[in-house]
Amino acid sequence: WEVRSMRRMLICSVGTSLLTGKDRPWKWSPGGGAEHPDVKVVDEWLRQADPVKASAEMNTLSRLEVGPGDRIVFLHSDTPDGAFCAERLAAYYERRCRSVELKRIAQLGYGARNFSRGLKSLIDLTCGLIRQSRLANTGERIIICATGGFKAEIAYLNLLGALLQVEVVYIHELHNELVTLPQLPLAWDTAFAARNKEFFQWIEEEPRRPGEVESWLNREPALRTLVEDGDDGYVYLSPAGLLLYRAAQEQTVAGKPVEWPETSPLPPEKKKHFENKPHKRPRGWERYVDRLCQISCVSFVGYAEEMHQGERVRILDPERGVIGVRYGTAGDALPMRVETTARGLEQTQLVAEYIRRLG
Repeated sequence: WEVRSMRRMLICSVGTSLLTGKDRPWKWSPGGGAEHPDVKVVDEWLRQADPVKASAEMNTLSRLEVGPGDRIVFLHSDTPDGAFCAERLAAYYERRCRSVELKRIAQLGYGARNFSRGLKSLIDLTCGLIRQSRLANTGERIIICATGGFKAEIAYLNLLGALLQVEVVYIHELHNELVTLPQLPLAWDTAFAARNKEFFQWIEEEPRRPGEVESWLNREPALRTLVEDGDDGYVYLSPAGLLLYRAAQEQTVAGKPVEWPETSPLPPEKKKHFENKPHKRPRGWERYVDRLCQISCVSFVGYAEEMHQGERVRILDPERGVIGVRYGTAGDALPMRVETTARGLEQTQLVAEYIRRLG
């Protein structure tokens, strides 16, 4: 169960910071048609470089402690520069994780002409990956790494994560720690999408003439904010319209949200079990343990040798709601076993996600 629950799919947007960062053994600037550096030179430099400084994507992935249970999907722009960076990142990580995939975001490039279409490709591609993972029902934890790429691309990934209840992580080059945008209880009116299902299906089937679309919009004016005119004389769903439509579809597939586990009958002071355990205790551990014990569904918090290594918070036994937690920094950490009233993988994942966000 532990190996299964540690599986993650990391959807990582890719920019060009690998090429443009400081202290590279090459010089390159975007949009100028400059040749890319030699592949061998880049790969050799990456093998020795500090991941935190090598690229925005590697900075984020290094904080996530990529390991054998992970698969990474690199989403790159429809440009030679984006493809080059994604390929070099894939070569670096292919022996460090379960698998690596490259996905091109069709029509997402430097020019504004097709950018809207590119954002819609991004939405379809990302939603497809999330749906595929969820339908496979392997217990794979999905994380969107929205650090690299165009600013609009990152913004849409953030909103997509919120609407689909997928964790989004981000790190700026000046940040020392990973910023997590957790799953939010955010949704839009799926009933609106259901009422206008025929319209959404109709406009997605093929390009539509303005006159045809107007007949729909006159009957339901609220749809006007979700469509846009293309430069080819046809009307399409806007990126925002497609995002909300896909979110409504995914929420329908996902069904009823997972409920928070029942409350443990034990008071917080009865949940701590650290007596006579010989181990080093990092600064602030008591406050953190007290916070764990205050969580309603937690029934036991004690020492766990197996949590010295691996992900900081991971599921040890999903059927019994057991979660491993490590508090502190490398070389000065308190490894713990946290037992809860959660039962089953989905409920245990819900609690584990909450614990990940504790300060």
